[in-house]
Amino acid sequence: MTEQSTKPSSTGARRLTSTDDLIDALGIQFSLQQLTAITAPLEPGVIIAGAGSGKTTVMAARVVWLVGTGAVRPEEVLGLTFTRKAAAELSARVRSALLKAEVIDEQGVDEAGEQLIMTYDAFAARLVAEQGLRLGVESESSMISGAARFRLASRVVEAAAGPFEQLSRLRPQTVTERVLGLDADLQQHLVPTAALDPHARRWRLAFQAAPVNNRGNVYADVKRALAAIDERLELASLVEDYQALKQRLEVVEFADQMAVAARLATEVPEVSSALREEFKVVLLDEYQDTSAAQAIMLAGLFSGPEEKSGRGHPVTAVGDPFQAIYGWRGAAASNILEFASSFPRVDGRDSRRFALTVNRRSGQTILDVANTLSESLRADDSLQPADGTAEGLGLLHAPPEAGPGEVRAATFQTWGEEVNWIADQVVAARQSQTVDRWSEIAILTRRNADIGPLYAELVGRDVPTEIVGLGGLLSLPEVSDVVSTLRLIDDVTANPDLIRLLGGPRWNISPRDLAQLGRRARELAQQDPLPFGDPDEQPDDDVDADGGVGGLLGALEQAVGDLDPTEVISLLDAVEDPGEEFGEETRRRFAQLAAELGYLRRHADEPLLDLCRRVIAVLGLDVELLATPDFGRTQRRDQLGAFTDAVADYADVDGQASLSGLLSYLRAESEYGTGLEQAVPTDRESVKLLTMHKAKGLEWDVVFLPALMKGTFPSDRVSDNWVISAGVLPADLRGDAGSIPQLSEAAGPAIADYKQRLKDQQLRAEDRLAYVAATRSRRVLIGTGHNWRPELVKARQPSSYLQTIIAEAGRQDRFAPQAPPAGDVNPHDAQAPAVPWPRPLDPEALDRRRHAAELVRAAQQRRAADGSYEPPAGSEEPLLLDDEETVAVWDADIRRLLEESLASRRGAGLVALPESLTATELMKLRADGEAFATDLARPMPRRPSRRQRFGTRFHQWIERRLAGAAAQLVDPDELTDRADLGIGDEAEFRELCERFADGQFGNSQPMALEAPFTLVLGGRVIRGRIDAVYRTGTGSYQIVDWKTARGESHDPLQLAIYRVAWAELSDVDPEQVDAIFYSVPDDTIIRPSRLADRAELERILADVPQL
Repeated sequence: MTEQSTKPSSTGARRLTSTDDLIDALGIQFSLQQLTAITAPLEPGVIIAGAGSGKTTVMAARVVWLVGTGAVRPEEVLGLTFTRKAAAELSARVRSALLKAEVIDEQGVDEAGEQLIMTYDAFAARLVAEQGLRLGVESESSMISGAARFRLASRVVEAAAGPFEQLSRLRPQTVTERVLGLDADLQQHLVPTAALDPHARRWRLAFQAAPVNNRGNVYADVKRALAAIDERLELASLVEDYQALKQRLEVVEFADQMAVAARLATEVPEVSSALREEFKVVLLDEYQDTSAAQAIMLAGLFSGPEEKSGRGHPVTAVGDPFQAIYGWRGAAASNILEFASSFPRVDGRDSRRFALTVNRRSGQTILDVANTLSESLRADDSLQPADGTAEGLGLLHAPPEAGPGEVRAATFQTWGEEVNWIADQVVAARQSQTVDRWSEIAILTRRNADIGPLYAELVGRDVPTEIVGLGGLLSLPEVSDVVSTLRLIDDVTANPDLIRLLGGPRWNISPRDLAQLGRRARELAQQDPLPFGDPDEQPDDDVDADGGVGGLLGALEQAVGDLDPTEVISLLDAVEDPGEEFGEETRRRFAQLAAELGYLRRHADEPLLDLCRRVIAVLGLDVELLATPDFGRTQRRDQLGAFTDAVADYADVDGQASLSGLLSYLRAESEYGTGLEQAVPTDRESVKLLTMHKAKGLEWDVVFLPALMKGTFPSDRVSDNWVISAGVLPADLRGDAGSIPQLSEAAGPAIADYKQRLKDQQLRAEDRLAYVAATRSRRVLIGTGHNWRPELVKARQPSSYLQTIIAEAGRQDRFAPQAPPAGDVNPHDAQAPAVPWPRPLDPEALDRRRHAAELVRAAQQRRAADGSYEPPAGSEEPLLLDDEETVAVWDADIRRLLEESLASRRGAGLVALPESLTATELMKLRADGEAFATDLARPMPRRPSRRQRFGTRFHQWIERRLAGAAAQLVDPDELTDRADLGIGDEAEFRELCERFADGQFGNSQPMALEAPFTLVLGGRVIRGRIDAVYRTGTGSYQIVDWKTARGESHDPLQLAIYRVAWAELSDVDPEQVDAIFYSVPDDTIIRPSRLADRAELERILADVPQL
C-alpha cells in the first residue's frame, strides 16, 4: 500500500491517502505496474506503455492521485498530445475521473478551473502568441497546413527565375515536393537555411578528393552525391523564397511556430520560469512521436542544468518506442529513450522509467504474434537505455481473464485470388455474427495502391466500405483516371498516365499496340526506333495479358525516370500522329483521345474544381455511374465526391491556384500516405479500409493484413539518404544525429556501407509498423499474401511477418487456404492465350448501357420530330454533359421568365418549389408560403441583419471553444468581423460568451460541431447544419441548437429535421436521438414535447400549398 501526505484539494472534496482509496474511488482494479506509475513521486518519469496497455487510463488516474493527495490543483496540470481528438478524449477522461473520484466537485472546478490539455502544436501557438514579441515575432499570422503548403510552394517554384542546373531536369511537381520536404526538415531540426552552404562546401571538397575505383573511374555514388549537394543548394534558395512568401502573406505552419517556441524555451529563461510556476505537473502523451524541435522546446521549458532552471520539474512522458512509426515526418524515435537523461531528477540522476506490459485489448495469441514481430526491436542496441535497464521493452501479455484471440493465415497464387478471398471472409464474418457490425472490421494495407482492388471487391458484394484518407481514394480506378487526365493536361510527357488510360477499359488498347506506340514515339523523335526493344527479341509474355500496363509501365518509368523533361519522348505525340501501323479502330480511338485532351487543355485555366468536373464529364464517369447498380453507384459516387471535395479544399490562401501544385499535393498523398490532413474514420456503419500508418490509435474486432510479401511489406525503400536525395536534410545536421546512421567518409565503399545501414534502419521502422498493425486487433487477426501480380517476372515469397502469422495460425490449425509452391511462370502469362482482347464488358452492365442508349436515342428522335431539338451542325466541339446542363438551365430560366411575364399579365403568379431547400427555408415555407414565394420569385440581395451577424460570430466562437485542442485559448478578441458590431453589440457579445462559458455546455465535449447533412424528403433535398451533437451512450445521441436571443423562435420542425437527418447518418433509430434547443442567455434547455418522424415530415412537405 502506498501512502502520501496530503492537503485538502478543495472544500468538501475527497482525500486520497492510499492506493486502496484510489482503486475504490475510480472503481478500477489497477495492476501493480499501473499503480507504481500512477503513484510515483512528484518528479520526472517516463512510462513505456506497450500497445493496448491503458496509458490514457493511467494518465487520468495519475492526475486524480496528485489532486486527491493535495499535491497539485487541477488547473496546475498541463497535458500535451498530438491530435485534437486525442486532446479532447484525454481532457474528458481526466475531468470524468476527477469527478468520479470526488477529489473535486463541480463547484471546485467552477471556482478554481480545470486542467489544460491541448495539442503540442496548439501549445506552441499559445507560447508564440503570448511571448513571441520577446524575439520580435508577431503572432497575427494565419495558420496553414496540408494542401495550402503545396499551393504556396508551387507558386514559388513556378515563379523561380533560376538558372537551376540541377532542378531544371525535374518536373515542377517534383521540385515542389522537395522544397517542402527540405523546409520541413530544417524547421523540425532547428537548422537555419544558411547552415547548408558551409556544409555543402565541406562535403563537396571531400567528395571531389574521394578515391576512384579499380578501373580508375569515379564511383557512380560519388557523382550522384556531388549532384545532390548542388541540387540541395538550389532547393535552399527556393526554401528561402518560400519562407519569404509566407512572411509576406502573413501565414505560418505548425513547424514554423514550433521552431520559434523552441527558441523561446532556450533563449528566454523568463518564459520557462513562468510556465513552470503556472504548471506544477506536465504530462506528455505519445512522446515517441515528438520531433527534435518539440523535444528541445519541452526540455528547455520544463528541465534544465540545475534546480533553479527547472531540473527535476515533475514531467511525465508516456509512449512506446515500438510504436514510433512517424519518422518520415520528423519524429525522433530516440527521444523517449533519452528522456531519462534529458529530464533528470533534482539531484541530477536520470529520471525513473516505468513499464506497462499488460495489454487489455487483444487476445494472447495475437500478442504472441506482436511479441515475435518486435523481437528485432528488443534486440536493437539503439533502443536500449544507457544504464542497461530494459523497463518497458519486455513482452506484452494479456490479463488472465482475457480470451485467447484467434490468428488466421492464408496464401494464394495471385493477388486477385487474395483480394477475392478477403472480400468473401468479410461477408462471412458478418453473416456468421463473428461481428455484429460492419464497422468492427478493418483492412489495413501497407500501400495506398492496394486499396482500390479491395474496395472494388467489397462494393461488388454490397459491403458498405469506407476508405479512410485521400491517399486511398487516389487508388480507385475512376479517381485514378481523373488524376491521370489532369497530369496529361499539365504535362504532355506524363507517359505513365497515358499508358494507364490507354490500357484501361475505356480505350482497350492492346499490349502489342502500346508497344508499337512507343516505337512510333521514338521514331517521331528521330531517335532509336525501338524504345522497348526489338519485337523479335521481346516475347509476348513480357507484357501483361491482364491489361498490358504493368511491365510496360515499369519499363517506361525506368527509361525516363532521370531524364530532363525536355528530353523525354512524349507518347502523346504518337497518339496524335500514329502512322499507318495501327488498325482503323485503334487510330479512331487515338484520334478521339487526342481531341479530348486538346479540348481539356483549352480549359486548363479554369478554376481547379471546374476543370476537375469537366474532366469527369469528358471521361463519361457521370454516365458510367448511372449505368452502375444502385449500391455500387452510391458507393462510387460518394468516393468520387470525396475526391472533388479534396480538390475544393485545396485551400486558396493566395488567390493563385495552379494545376501543377494540386498534382504535387495529390502525388505526395498517394505515394507517401503522409496524412497531410490526418484522416479519422467516421462512425458510419461500414468496413474501414486504410493504411497501417493511419490505423495507429484505433482498434477493431477483426483486422485483415493483406499483401504480406517480401518487397511489399516490409518495404525496403529508403527515402532519407541525404547523400543522393537533395530534398533530405544531411544526417549530421539533424537534431537526433547521435541516434541515426552517419556517413563515415566521402568514398564509394563508405556510401555503400551507409546505404546498407539505412536499409537496416528502414527494416526496423517496418518492424515497428508491423507491431502497430497486429495490435489493432481485439479478437481476430488475419494475415494473407500471394506470389504473383501481373507485372511480376519472379514470384514473391511470404515476408517474415506473414511467416510469423502462419506459424501462430498453424498452431491453431487456422492456416488455409495454402498456395502451392510458386513456379517460374507467372499464372497471368500462362493464361494469356485464353484472354480475349479487347476485354469483354460485363454482360449486365452492357445490357444496362444499351437500354440507356435506346432511351436516349428515342428521346432524341421525339425531340427532332416535334422540332424542339436541332443537333449542332458542323460543330468541332460538341457540347459536353455539363455544358448541356448549363444551356438547359439557361433555357429553363428563359421559359420561367416568359411564363412569369404572361402569368403576371393575367394577375396570377405560380412559383415552382425548388428541388433543394435548406431546413430554414422549409420552416419559412410552412410558416408563410406567400412571403416565401415572393422571395423565390423576386430574390433580392439583403445585407445580413445585426442579429444574424451577431449569431454568426457567436456560433464561430462556440465552435472554436469546443473544438478540443485549444479550447482554453479562445478569446472573443480573436474572432474576425468585429467591425460589424458596434460598442453596445461588443459588450453584449462578451456577456453572451461569458454566460455560455459559465453555463451547462461551457466545458462540454461534443462529437461534432456545425455538422452538415443532406436529407431527402418527398423527392426534395433538405440541407442544413447541426450546431452540436453529443454522444450520450452506445448508439444514442443528443442534438443541441444554440439560441442566442431571448424570445427567439423554437420551431420543433427544425429539431425534427435534424433528428431524422442525424439518425440516418448514424444508422440508428430516431428514438435514440434526443434534440433540444439551448437558450444561452437564460442557460435553459427547451425540449419540445414531441418531434415529427420521417413520415410526418414528408406529409408536411406534401401538404405545402402550391406557391
